[in-house]
Amino acid sequence: MKYFLQVFGCQMNLSDAERLRTVLERSGYTVTTNESEADLIAVVACAVRQSPVDRIYGRARRWREWKKKRPLITVLTGCVLGHDQKKLTSVFDYLFPITELDAFSLTLAGRSHAHHENNVPTDYFFIPPKHTSFFQAFVPISIGCNKFCSYCAVPYTRGRETSRDPKEIIHETTELIRAGYKEITLLGQNVNSYGNDFEGIALNLPGRTVHKYQRGRDGQLEIAKRSVSQPMNFPSLLQTIAQLPGQFWLRFITSHPYDLTDDLISVIAQENKVTPYLHLPIQSGSDRVLRRMNRLYSVEQYRDRVQKIRSLIPAVVLTTDIIVGFPGETADDFQKTCLAVREFNYDLAYLAQYSPRPGTKSAEFRDDVPRLEKKKRERKLNDVLRQVAAQQNKRLVNTATDVLFDRYKNGYAYGKTFGGKNIRVKSAHDLTGTFRNVLITKATAWHLEGTLHD
Repeated sequence: MKYFLQVFGCQMNLSDAERLRTVLERSGYTVTTNESEADLIAVVACAVRQSPVDRIYGRARRWREWKKKRPLITVLTGCVLGHDQKKLTSVFDYLFPITELDAFSLTLAGRSHAHHENNVPTDYFFIPPKHTSFFQAFVPISIGCNKFCSYCAVPYTRGRETSRDPKEIIHETTELIRAGYKEITLLGQNVNSYGNDFEGIALNLPGRTVHKYQRGRDGQLEIAKRSVSQPMNFPSLLQTIAQLPGQFWLRFITSHPYDLTDDLISVIAQENKVTPYLHLPIQSGSDRVLRRMNRLYSVEQYRDRVQKIRSLIPAVVLTTDIIVGFPGETADDFQKTCLAVREFNYDLAYLAQYSPRPGTKSAEFRDDVPRLEKKKRERKLNDVLRQVAAQQNKRLVNTATDVLFDRYKNGYAYGKTFGGKNIRVKSAHDLTGTFRNVLITKATAWHLEGTLHD
């Protein structure tokens, strides 16, 4: 029996898919990259934008035709809004939250042709992932989010924020390091607020101490505090892992500017295994739009964080997310976003045209920026970003950096620098999974080229 796995969306979904792989393979299935020969097709969905959802509907129609000709099981999990669940329940054989993988494994075992080892843990985090790489690994540290940004589906698809026990995280990362993994990425919808649901943890930020979650659109304050044997906030967790013995890089994603503390910036600056890379979504350069997005910070507050980062981590690689065409965004608002990209000197930005997500607060707003105008603004912002990113990269020419190579093709080894930039070098050998020192010889807006320097 063979399974085909289709994953949409972010690194968290990729991590979820690795646990789903474990369940499927313990149930007797082997992976295939040929969708047409699969006995089971599983989809890890993304609800952040409409386009992945539309692709799921399109492919599901094809699978329905296949099911008329041969036995085929279809499975849907990941981020699925209630709006889509109602429609997709009749399309897929199984639709379940990713945190209920254990229940799905038991259901799968009930089918006569499935072999089940009956040893899938009931706690989602305890299901060992089936890693797709032998040197890079994702480690989830929390699930869900409490921010309730007006455009975001995550609190509705993944629920309120729950932090994983730090002892479990440290154990998993320790085992990965012992197994020779070279790059570990800690994952959460908002890693900066990790541990806020533990007893005795408070979030210390300049000018304020937050002991409770801010109030969400549902009027709720916080879920009950949980007791763990060793409560930690994110800076202390990051530092603890960074000080484990071994040769590895430590990354994390994603950070919310509201929760970015001085302590966290200091840990990044001080620990030489923590990469000088920070993904810090700004979403808009207009305070008016940020308020409508319920982002909880102003451009000035964001500026304060960036200045602190650059003062302590001069070599930082700073990336961001930006939504163009948010309801009510004027030409002046958009111009402020362009100015922000120039001011903060981003190395990369992930741009998205706004699309309403059913059930979110912004879905109640009038989507008043025409589609063609959204495209125009995205193109213009991408041009600004290209100029800024090219300037950032050209400064690196004739400097040396460590690189972790992740693939080899047509005589070139491709990888990422310590700061997370894409680079390639000409090589007669496959360097995948190794660290090498590289002299940067050429730079464009999105890529670097170099020669082996060691």
